[in-house]
Amino acid sequence: MKCREGDLAKIIYSIRSENIGRIVKVCEYVGKFKEKEQFSFRNITCVCPITDHYWWIEAEDLSIMFGPSQRAYIADSWLEPIYPNGDKVFSKEVVDIAA
Repeated sequence: MKCREGDLAKIIYSIRSENIGRIVKVCEYVGKFKEKEQFSFRNITCVCPITDHYWWIEAEDLSIMFGPSQRAYIADSWLEPIYPNGDKVFSKEVVDIAA
């Protein structure tokens, strides 16, 4: 997986093109699902468009099937994590400071 819980990430691919480029917070791991596999959230059926790990993300201005939303689910490979100073690995000191 590219992302970890708590990361900031940029959406690099989305079914809804208006979401591409948005910066989001990676909030919670949903699980690994196969293409077209489904899971339920608050009595809504969520369908996974590709085989991948999935995350709940948050941002002020996401567009989902039902309109504007502050929360959505997305495939891990459709996100690009944003790390301080371009580092791919956090040191313990950076994690402690960010907490």
